[in-house]
Amino acid sequence: MKSVLSLFFFILILSSCGDKAGDLDVVGYKPVYVAKSGAFEVSSQAPTSFKSPGKMFLYQNFIFITDNGSGIHIIDNTDPYHPQKSAFIQIPGVSDVVVKNGVLLANNFSDLISLDISNPTQITLINRLKNTFPMDDQMYPLYGNGYFECVDTTKGYVIGWVKENLHNPKCYR
Repeated sequence: MKSVLSLFFFILILSSCGDKAGDLDVVGYKPVYVAKSGAFEVSSQAPTSFKSPGKMFLYQNFIFITDNGSGIHIIDNTDPYHPQKSAFIQIPGVSDVVVKNGVLLANNFSDLISLDISNPTQITLINRLKNTFPMDDQMYPLYGNGYFECVDTTKGYVIGWVKENLHNPKCYR
């Protein structure tokens, strides 16, 4: 009788550990990619709307606002009561920036770039130091723990994460 009861509990335990893959619908994070071919292209562009604003600082008569993962907004603050969007510097993968003596230093994914911003609407690349920063954070959302869609490196580099309904996500942190 003991062996029959033990067998019954063993089968019950195994059946409760069944594969539930495909049954999971959760809110999690999905990576947003930029193609590898365009990941290191830096350019001045017309002003654009904010997507994921980050750090901001003043330099001369300009306000620089980092848009995490995509670039830097430049706002002309000559008249502080009427600031005007001036330009957008596209820098894929950017998360941090500093300016000194007309030179803007920023990360462009793993590279450290320096830009001449003496004319903020027409920036020029001065130098690029390749592979300065690790790209460890590419594989995980920075927003804490939970389910997320695993990164597919064949799609490019991750420039951000969006919250979405995910069906059967394979990754959790």
